[in-house]
Amino acid sequence: MKKIFLISILLCSIAYSNHFLSPYEYGKALYKNPRGIGCIKCHGQYGEGTIISYIKQNGKLKPIIAPKITGISFDKFEEALKLGKSFMPKYNLSVSEVVSLYIFLNPQ
Repeated sequence: MKKIFLISILLCSIAYSNHFLSPYEYGKALYKNPRGIGCIKCHGQYGEGTIISYIKQNGKLKPIIAPKITGISFDKFEEALKLGKSFMPKYNLSVSEVVSLYIFLNPQ
């Protein structure tokens, strides 16, 4: 799977070589507002994770936490975006958009 990811990065780099934005810059823009609601609102400025809200459960307030999304595998990252999880909405992003988001959140 790493080979597929590396090939995707290479293809993404080639595809963006004649464009105004780099994959990192495009990922940053997508992170702020990919499809009407930005990842930044739940996962924080740089994917560090944040408390979204609280719910009352058994008389106690329990936080709803958006997890940290940096440092995870590309496969796990891509799966969460494609399928959505719990409160996480499902996004219909292209492969290059997913790769760009991943590059932004995991700069080398």
